[in-house]
Amino acid sequence: MRISTRLAFLAALIITSCTSSPVAPTPPADLVWGDEFNGTTLEPKNWGFQLGNGETTNNPGWGNRELEYYTNRLENVSVKDGNLVITAQKENFKGDLATGGSDKTYTWTSGRIVSAQKFSRAFGKIEVRAKLPLGKGMWPAVWLLPELTGNPYGTWASSGEIDMLETKGDQPSKVWQTLHFGGQWPNNTNSGNEFTFPNIDNKAGSIADWHVYTLEWRNGEIKWLIDGVVTSTKTAWWSSQANPPSSAADLNAWPAPFDKPFYALINLAVGGNFGGDPDSSTPNSNQMLVDYIHWSTLPLEGRDAGPRPTMVYPWTTGPERASLADGNLIYNTSFDWTASNEIVKANPTASTIPNVTNSSFWTVYQTQAGEAFTLSNDATVGNSLKLDITKPGNVNYAVQIRQDGLSIKQKKIYQVDFDAWSSVAHSIMSKVGGGESRGYSAYSGEQIIDLSTTPNQHHRYTFTMPGATDNATRLEFNFGAAGASQVWLDNVVVKEIGDAPVSVVRPPLADGNLIYNGGFTADTANITGITGVAKTSYWNTWENGNNGLVTTLEGNELHMAVGHLDPANNWHIQLNQPNIPLESGKSYTLTFKARADSSRAVNVVIGENGGSYARYLNDFAALGSSVQTFKYTFTSSVTNPLAQLQILGAVGKAGDAYNMYFSDFKLVKN
Repeated sequence: MRISTRLAFLAALIITSCTSSPVAPTPPADLVWGDEFNGTTLEPKNWGFQLGNGETTNNPGWGNRELEYYTNRLENVSVKDGNLVITAQKENFKGDLATGGSDKTYTWTSGRIVSAQKFSRAFGKIEVRAKLPLGKGMWPAVWLLPELTGNPYGTWASSGEIDMLETKGDQPSKVWQTLHFGGQWPNNTNSGNEFTFPNIDNKAGSIADWHVYTLEWRNGEIKWLIDGVVTSTKTAWWSSQANPPSSAADLNAWPAPFDKPFYALINLAVGGNFGGDPDSSTPNSNQMLVDYIHWSTLPLEGRDAGPRPTMVYPWTTGPERASLADGNLIYNTSFDWTASNEIVKANPTASTIPNVTNSSFWTVYQTQAGEAFTLSNDATVGNSLKLDITKPGNVNYAVQIRQDGLSIKQKKIYQVDFDAWSSVAHSIMSKVGGGESRGYSAYSGEQIIDLSTTPNQHHRYTFTMPGATDNATRLEFNFGAAGASQVWLDNVVVKEIGDAPVSVVRPPLADGNLIYNGGFTADTANITGITGVAKTSYWNTWENGNNGLVTTLEGNELHMAVGHLDPANNWHIQLNQPNIPLESGKSYTLTFKARADSSRAVNVVIGENGGSYARYLNDFAALGSSVQTFKYTFTSSVTNPLAQLQILGAVGKAGDAYNMYFSDFKLVKN
């Protein structure tokens, strides 16, 4: 930071953070939307609630292993003394089925409010005056997402996300400011800034003080400010609906995705991947206070964004590092390459682990948040890498061993082998994935590896590369947040073992229907159907084993009888048809007939079959006692020859018995 900027920040900080209670300024004259939180209840014309833990959208823990269950109770979200008060409360709380949640018992509750379908806008100046909680596991955030009327450029993160502020309760002097963009997961990326408050009179600045956090969003430029001083500026990003993007032709027009309306979210999360889970030092009740939010216009906010900036894209992957003679992509696989090794001599700038003699091409990372460990070669067990972890940190990547520079190719299958064991049985996380330019995507998924105390215990996992070829892929072993122990790692191998199966696009029927056997009339040779149910070729059902589901065909209606509902997730009862071909940017209309013997709001989904389970259509059908025709129109954000139609029907109270009937499914391209 330049000295002049630092002095300006110090001056601003002295004025703002020393104020003991919020004093709201006069709203700006160019205000278009905002909330002073001066009433006694949350203003319904401005805000709605997001409830639950993400379970009902197949996204438990909101995709981040978060612990909290969001409610609309006054205990968690209130307006008091001129502030929005979001309270994270440690308690045993059973989710509310009536509001679309899960009836699991959660250990924390909190609140998330959203302006979705109330107010959204592209561009402008957004100001939030806030006082944020301290304590390990506290994760407050103010952020923006594209309006819910549809992800205009595709599913997350190709339609963008703007994080005005995120903080970690055990790092009170830091604020994170981030853009998420790029392709659809796992081809997403991000660009961010970690800001540290300066010291004033030998006292560290803190998120627990009142500060004004500002976002200035113009076409082609996004700035973050704290107490009036610019802390970060971003002018380069990209967006693509192609999955994966492979050339400039796949890019959405610049400056997508940050040229469409976004809505605001304010929440206090608990635990998860960002800052780790609470511990015994965390208060059982903690509050995030917001004095006001103002969204006003900016001069020249809609100006010409100029030409697309030069930046790194997935297809600009850099040179490929050759595999070893046996096909292994890992160099120094057994931590025994000495300085005389020819490959080591040819790569004098290769990474090494400090104080570990034979560690060329390996890297150690730690979050510098209190974790403590030492590393060495253990000659007693074949020179294995040994970690002696005394303080494991708060998140799994707090103690990380990795190798960078692997070339992982699109649509290839890979096998990962290694030996790992521990002095104390516990689990670690391993993944093959991208670096910062790829948003740290996990191409292999996050693999949970159970370590035993047996020396040289062997482990293996396989995966198919879902993203664009990446010549800077990382193999990670994440040993953090798993207790103090000694851990050994050896004989690491990553090899390509084959090609992903070629997808055969299923053509539409003569009438244009993309759903085969939509009327439940066909038994097609060599095509499976619902087990034990005739005339159901191309369809399947699934339940988690706790619902007593029995499926039969009655006339032209498929009858799904639920004996005793397990409502933990609505997807615990499914009617599915996979292999439906969709084209990016094309509009489709789905129709079907359905009824139930008692009112049931089933989830209607067309989306990805596996991977991130991205949803291109995500709606509901309110079934009643009379047959109704349901109709939905949507635009596919991707080209996917293997999309899946799903009816998710585990809805109601625990133990419910009910009957659902479906017929005449049709999906056509408009």
